[in-house]
Amino acid sequence: MALKDRIQALIDAGFTRTEIAKAAKKSQSAVTQWLSGDTKELKSDSAAGIQAVTGFSAVWLATGNGPRLAAEASNVALGPNMGGTVPLLSSVQAGNPKELVNNYSPMASDAEQIPTAVPVRQYTFALRVEGDSMEPDFKEGMVIIVEPDLEPLPNDFVIAKNGSEESTFKQLVKDGADWYLKPLNERYPMKTFTSDMKIVGVVRAVERRFR
Repeated sequence: MALKDRIQALIDAGFTRTEIAKAAKKSQSAVTQWLSGDTKELKSDSAAGIQAVTGFSAVWLATGNGPRLAAEASNVALGPNMGGTVPLLSSVQAGNPKELVNNYSPMASDAEQIPTAVPVRQYTFALRVEGDSMEPDFKEGMVIIVEPDLEPLPNDFVIAKNGSEESTFKQLVKDGADWYLKPLNERYPMKTFTSDMKIVGVVRAVERRFR
């Protein structure tokens, strides 16, 4: 796998070019050159910086050898921004997560903390599935991990809100120039994504808890 493909794997995992450049202590133009294939080498210090932020193995990033994730190469803890705990918000709070999920928010600090293995950023939060509109894949009571700073793409599972600040969990689909919010349960209708709606965040994972 070429360097450009390894850097693209970081993008696919949800990390932005700005985050990668900052971690590597390089300019965004350097990241662009890695992605284009113009630069085919990643120095070890840049690779180590990226590992510390993303959890992707510095050895794999620099050479393509070994496991992709640093945690797979040894049984040491994950990198600082790879995994952690996130606050469990209510469906009402999820309408404005960035106002709640920060180090100074009493509502966030008092919330139940959900452990997750996905990359945790400043505003990452958890939400409990309500109702049966997303069955059979997502059953009521399941906990999903939501990332507000990830750009939504067609077929992503998202949390959206309408003009009344009510949030909903659906799949974002595109048909031509039109966007829709699609429930997985065929008993519920698909709704047009209108101008008064906003994507709050992209669902990254489901955390299944048995006790």
